[in-house]
Amino acid sequence: SNPAAVERARELKGREASHPFTWHVADRGQLAALAAPPSARARKLIDRYWPGPLTLVLPARNGEGDVGVRQPAHEFTAAVIAALGEPLWLSSVNRTGEPPLLEADAICASFGGELALVVDDGPSPLGVASTVVRDRGDRLEVLREGILDSHDVLHTAADLTLFVCTGNTCRSPLAEALARDLAARTLGTAPADVLAHGFAFASAGTSTLDGMPASEGSIAAGSELGLDLTAHSSRLVTRELVEHATRIYCLSQSHRAALLAEFPAAGDKVQLLRQDQLDIQDPFGGPIEVYRKTRDEIRAAIGARLPEWLAG
Repeated sequence: SNPAAVERARELKGREASHPFTWHVADRGQLAALAAPPSARARKLIDRYWPGPLTLVLPARNGEGDVGVRQPAHEFTAAVIAALGEPLWLSSVNRTGEPPLLEADAICASFGGELALVVDDGPSPLGVASTVVRDRGDRLEVLREGILDSHDVLHTAADLTLFVCTGNTCRSPLAEALARDLAARTLGTAPADVLAHGFAFASAGTSTLDGMPASEGSIAAGSELGLDLTAHSSRLVTRELVEHATRIYCLSQSHRAALLAEFPAAGDKVQLLRQDQLDIQDPFGGPIEVYRKTRDEIRAAIGARLPEWLAG
């Protein structure tokens, strides 16, 4: 809140007024004074990565533009912010356009007598800039990758819908691809961008080997709708997958029974994909007509479920 101090920092770095610094808060309670309430997806990132190397760009509380906010993990820095009683503008230590300086000696050599105080806690342990993510409300946008990459950030923020069959080579790969395609069509975006909107889809099997391709019949049936299953690789249902999933849909009663026997705590989020609670036939080994019938049953069941998923 000291304009002269902010201007001094700009002069030292050679940074234009149009390029804002990032607010750093001592705790999450200070966020409300700076930004509008974050979306549910952004709150997941806060829960997972704060304090830490993640900067969130959020709509400003006063409605005028955006603000970048981060909660640092460094105890001394957090203590200084807390003692001052308000968030601080902070920046990497460097001249604009040059690499950040990571050690006190290098900082003193570059800035010399321009600095009033240098606190030396040793070299920066990470030496990598924070990841910057903009919360657009309906989706997240990774503006800069740092120590956290886009894949990890977006998957952390997304609701995961998991489809489960036996071998994870026929029905559940089709369900995963169909769900992503239908969600993209409804959202008006590309299938690859569905994740940024907060929706992740995956599949697994209750009794399978990892690394098996999708069956030829499922690949062919999917291809007829423009879906490419050739990169699919089967995997066994794990506790980590089950715990991370927001919702789990089984293709038959036997899959649901197997999941609940192994992971009874997941009961509230394990359902059959068909709302009428009927099994979807396993097409394995059948002619293409059987795969088409299975594909279309899965597509219809997903279409009936989709509005509930997108509504959150």
